Parts: sequence; structure tokens; C-alpha cells
Amino acid sequence: MKNRLLSTALLLIVTAACQTDDSVGPAGLLYKRWHVLQTRGVNDTVWAVYDTDAYYDTEYRPDGTLIYRRNGVLTSAPCCSASRYERKGVVIQYRDFLSSCPSVKCGANSPATITVLSNNLLELQIGDWLTQYTPAQ
Repeated sequence: MKNRLLSTALLLIVTAACQTDDSVGPAGLLYKRWHVLQTRGVNDTVWAVYDTDAYYDTEYRPDGTLIYRRNGVLTSAPCCSASRYERKGVVIQYRDFLSSCPSVKCGANSPATITVLSNNLLELQIGDWLTQYTPAQ
């Protein structure tokens, strides 16, 4: 009886330890190319949309690599951008920042919190800012 109880307890512990945080959607939904749609302050109600010189997207790969594209073509990471990330539940910590621009001082590395993750939308909060992304075309 003791062995059976111990085995059951161990099985529950192992099962609980293997669970992932799917509170904002399955982890696998992050692993694709995302394009910035709009951004706003967390206390604002109006979203800002920026017209850029090209179509930019960022790819989150399962191995923690970030890939950047401009008009669908691989490009080097923009100034002060991370080349890697680590996800723990709903928190993304960016790593290995590239300071590829001369005379540019990069700001602090703040983690991003995933507030929405679905097939059609990724919403990240970094500090006091929300940014929404849609799947890249």
C-alpha cells in the first residue's frame, strides 16, 4: 500500500512538472514570423500604426533564435536588437543584443510579457508599452 501511494505521488509530481504554461495559448504558436501591426501605451486607448520604408518581420524559432527579415529577405538584426530569446511561461527574456550601430547606446533589456497569443495575433507588453503583431505574409 505504501509503495502504491508513493508511486502515485511521484507520478503526480512528474506530470505536474512537465506541464507548460498555456494560459495565453499553446507555446508552439509563438514559433513563426511576426510583423508589427500597432503599438500603444498600456494606459492609452488609441493604437499607433507606423508606416515604414519596407515590410519587416521577426521570426521566433523553437531553439531560441530570432531571425529578422526586410521584404522577406534575411537581414542583419537592427540596432540594439536581440539575436536570441528565452521563454518561461508568458515571459520572454531577450538575449545576445547586437550593438551594430556606431555611436548608439542601447537601453535596458526589459522582459516581454505575452498578453495574447493566437494563430492571428501576438501581443507583447514591454514596460509600459503594448505591441501587437500579426503573422508575416
